[in-house]
Amino acid sequence: MQAAKLPMECENLTEIRQGIDAIDREIISLLQQRMGYVLSAAQFKPDEISIPAPDRVVAMLIDRRHWAEEAKLCADYIELLFTDIIQWFINQQTLHWRENYRASVGEDV
Repeated sequence: MQAAKLPMECENLTEIRQGIDAIDREIISLLQQRMGYVLSAAQFKPDEISIPAPDRVVAMLIDRRHWAEEAKLCADYIELLFTDIIQWFINQQTLHWRENYRASVGEDV
């Protein structure tokens, strides 16, 4: 696959769409990598209750708002987006923890 052109180099809508598709593919790849970290983190969680880590979530959202502002993006939207992303990954980590670690710590849920 040919590398996408930079936005200002595009000469037509097809090239624009190719660039957007390339970025979306990269976003999905990055989410896959993020999933690896999230699932690996489960091994360090002593119990299911520790998975959500609300203080960490608050700190993450503050950081992402700052990063959005630095990138001249709407911080409110980025916070909403990451709220959804984080919650989905918390749910995935919880399922992974239940399947892989519950028995090793003797949890009866």
